[in-house]
Amino acid sequence: MASYEEILESAKRLSSVERLQLADALLAEELGFGMWRGREDVADAETYVSDLREEDMRTPDGREKTPEEFLRDTETS
Repeated sequence: MASYEEILESAKRLSSVERLQLADALLAEELGFGMWRGREDVADAETYVSDLREEDMRTPDGREKTPEEFLRDTETS
């Protein structure tokens, strides 16, 4: 595996557009699932986050929340 310094030097050789694409991809990865990958109790981060999102979209009785209900719950959390 390449070291951080090697990766940084490779990234410096990218064009400005490629650097922005790389930054966007890394940010999306971190915001999407990165924080969950380090947890020992989460074997599959993508499925775990998907399940959390699905749960947030439903009421306790399993009915899908309306957009208003979802926003209200988001604001109070």
